Amino acid sequence: MRRKASRAEIERMKAVLSYQFSPEVADALLRGDDIVVETGGRGSIRGVVVDGARILTLRPGDGMFSITIEAARRIALRVPSPRFRVVVRGDRELSGSVLVGDVLGMDPFLRPGDEAIVVNRGDSILAVGRVKLPAAMLEGLARGEVVRIRKRVKQG
Repeated sequence: MRRKASRAEIERMKAVLSYQFSPEVADALLRGDDIVVETGGRGSIRGVVVDGARILTLRPGDGMFSITIEAARRIALRVPSPRFRVVVRGDRELSGSVLVGDVLGMDPFLRPGDEAIVVNRGDSILAVGRVKLPAAMLEGLARGEVVRIRKRVKQG
């Protein structure tokens, strides 16, 4: 079910987003005239739609948010690179994972479980996903999954 978000719900979502990302990101994501929440059977928030664009999905396992490509765009406009980003080589098609050999650079503050924006050298958004390995572990590794991709930017 979809309904307009209450002031208290917006404040709670901002608190979670401020903790998960930063207050700056919380303001960027929840800025709009029409903030709608999608609720489950018991009335708990499952998703957030701002001005007609779905931007967040609540992860029931830990109470944090997963971001969409639209949310990644809003974050990238507001927060300078490399924050929340994993920079990859642009010569390879992304599939289900970003592997160690594809990574050119990474926000050193990203930890396993964090949401990440996968970008190319030009800071164009390619995908969003969840971090599996921190930046400190990349040096010296020949193999490994750095980001599990959830959504890719549609080409075309």
